[in-house]
Parts: sequence; C-alpha cells; structure tokens
Amino acid sequence: VDKLKPDGSKGFGNSRPTWEVQPYVAQSVGEEWEEYIQAELSDAVKQNGEKVKEEGIAIVVANTGEIIRRGVGQVPWRNMVEELEKFVKEDDMLDLGFLQG
Repeated sequence: VDKLKPDGSKGFGNSRPTWEVQPYVAQSVGEEWEEYIQAELSDAVKQNGEKVKEEGIAIVVANTGEIIRRGVGQVPWRNMVEELEKFVKEDDMLDLGFLQG
C-alpha cells in the first residue's frame, strides 16, 4: 500500500527552476564588468543606504549586452524572464522558453 502513496519530495508541483533559486544566472568576468558592478553598487548605496550591501543588486543584461533592468534585493525571476522575453521578441533575437521549466 505504501508504494501507491506519492512521495511529496518528488514530482512536478513543488520544484522550482534552478534559475529561480540561484543568487545569479551568470557571473561577471573581466575588469570592466568589475568596475561597472562596483559603480552600480556605489550608486545603489547612495540611493538606498547601506542595507544594499546585504541585499545585493541585480543587473539584467540581454544577449546583445544591453542593460534591461537594475534593481536592489532578491530578483523576481519569473518577472525578469517575462520582461527579457518581451524585450527580445521585440527585437526578434532570442527565445528564452527553455528558462520556463
């Protein structure tokens, strides 16, 4: 009888995509990015206070290198993917459907 009971730790309903639970999707590489991120962090601290150093910042970049959005704190990944998809579809460049599941 136990074999017929579903295992609550497995299945489809409770798991979230990896990109939703990671602190980042891609890591920055290169001196220019480090300088850019430090400048963004400094601006965010000036605008929002020292709490930004704990909350972190997010920078959403399209595959073209264009900055789509900046923000403080945890990223609402589903909203970001939808916004990025809309931006990219307008330019007809990239399908991000693989991020949906």
